[in-house]
Amino acid sequence: MKTLPTQERALLKRQALLDAAVEEFSNTGFEVATAKSIAALAKVATGTFYQYFENKNDILRVLAANRFANLHAHIKTLELKVVENEPDSTKESIQRIEDKFFNTLLFVYQFHAHDPELHQVLEQRRSIDSKLKIIMDDGEKVLQDRVLGFVKSFNLTNSEQVADNLFAMAEGLVHKLVFHTDFDNKVDVEAEQKNQLSLKVAAQMLASFFLDKTQSAQQS
Repeated sequence: MKTLPTQERALLKRQALLDAAVEEFSNTGFEVATAKSIAALAKVATGTFYQYFENKNDILRVLAANRFANLHAHIKTLELKVVENEPDSTKESIQRIEDKFFNTLLFVYQFHAHDPELHQVLEQRRSIDSKLKIIMDDGEKVLQDRVLGFVKSFNLTNSEQVADNLFAMAEGLVHKLVFHTDFDNKVDVEAEQKNQLSLKVAAQMLASFFLDKTQSAQQS
């Protein structure tokens, strides 16, 4: 990846190219898109594209890195505990955990729903482009480590296995909802409400699991 420019004008041109690349990859497909078509959509010369990116593989890697940076900035390690010997602590804790789960799931869902086609392009190219694979593997590892940190705060004996399953369940649910919804239909309010209800139920189930584990540990 080329060095990030410092001048505002250059940064704006670079961002215009990134935005255009998302549109090109999503609408025409990665194979069809070219540096020339991306530059034309960004309303800059083709030579300008090569000032900031080596080729279309390079710009896709930058898009992937930016996506994970956004996810990392919004998804933090949860640190929630049930306080022993406080009558309302259990109820309050499960609600806080449920809210955290729902807000996190909702953010990831909306994040993917914003440009599902680009997500599919990234997954397809992942097995072809080894550099892209490293970016995506490393990005997911950060998220997985944060999930593991949350699980470990409950002192579970099988924290790693629980964290792996939690990550896979969340990812699977989000993918199912995103890729089975027609986001071209902007007025499909009912489908959106159903999706958010599914996220809410998932958050309730996950919160109940962790509360149950906490209560069992306290009683043993």
